[in-house]
Amino acid sequence: MSGDDPQWAKDLRAAAEKAAEAFGQVGHVLVAQEAMGWMYRGDLAAARRAVAKLPADKLAELSTAAAALAAVADEEMARHAQP
Repeated sequence: MSGDDPQWAKDLRAAAEKAAEAFGQVGHVLVAQEAMGWMYRGDLAAARRAVAKLPADKLAELSTAAAALAAVADEEMARHAQP
């Protein structure tokens, strides 16, 4: 399309680009959930295959989130262990 497209066409194109970005993010979250599900089952190989689907920047986000979640879970375990 050219630079003199009607505004509705520009708006539609912008909305489609935002939707595609949002669907991509949802896909990354689903892959991370898939990996967590395999880890719950103790299937390290399947978890590795799931994580391998993520791009490098999402791997860093997943690693940070997993570490933070582990810390929160450890704190909660300690709270439950208290008399």
